[in-house]
Amino acid sequence: MSSGSDVSPDAFEVTVDGFEFSVRYDLSQPGAYHYTRLAGAPGGPAVGYGFTSRGSDGRRRTTDQHVESIRGFLDAVDPATGYIEDD
Repeated sequence: MSSGSDVSPDAFEVTVDGFEFSVRYDLSQPGAYHYTRLAGAPGGPAVGYGFTSRGSDGRRRTTDQHVESIRGFLDAVDPATGYIEDD
């Protein structure tokens, strides 16, 4: 894979803080990516759970930017349930 500061591939897998995620670019929405938790380390988000993120500028992201987005998601997930809880 390319370095973290290069534009990422359209589809790849990345491990962030011990959790594996698939990252997929959405051709129908410029700048949008879908992130899904894959099997891996116990805890964290539920397997199959994820999120979509889209930059307002429509630009493609670097691997470092994906890692930053995933870390923000991990911070929002309730470790007891594996999901983002409503307040």
